[in-house]
Amino acid sequence: MESVHEARTALALAERAGAAPYVDYPPTPRWYPVVVGGWGALVAVAAGITADHAALGAALIVALVGCEWAFLVWYRRYRRVMPSMIGAPREIAAAFRRFLVGAVVVLSACAGVYAWLGPVPAAAFTFCLVTPAIALYERHYAAAAAAARARLARS
Repeated sequence: MESVHEARTALALAERAGAAPYVDYPPTPRWYPVVVGGWGALVAVAAGITADHAALGAALIVALVGCEWAFLVWYRRYRRVMPSMIGAPREIAAAFRRFLVGAVVVLSACAGVYAWLGPVPAAAFTFCLVTPAIALYERHYAAAAAAARARLARS
């Protein structure tokens, strides 16, 4: 028969193993926020081009989606896993929730500028807003991962 201590130890080991994809990862490359901001700016430009030149705009959108897909394939290989929001440690789940709220705010602001001023100002605004927003999220995620590692080390 197992003791309570053995059961707690086994549970802590299982929790650490489940958290590993979220807290044991290589750093995101320094260029990542700038590339995401640029990608978002190009989406605004593509949307504007689509209004006047549907085929050209559609081709640009397809190319941007292809670039996103290629990045996700590379990123999964780089991290060796693509963690999901399901089953994340509570610190990481909180960072994910903040990211989702922030993404809605940022996308709404970018869409508002697009509707109000058009694609070129929206592209500049998107780049200037998305780049630091992604950099901020990266810092918050790193802090959440450090907090989760510290909590799991104590258990």
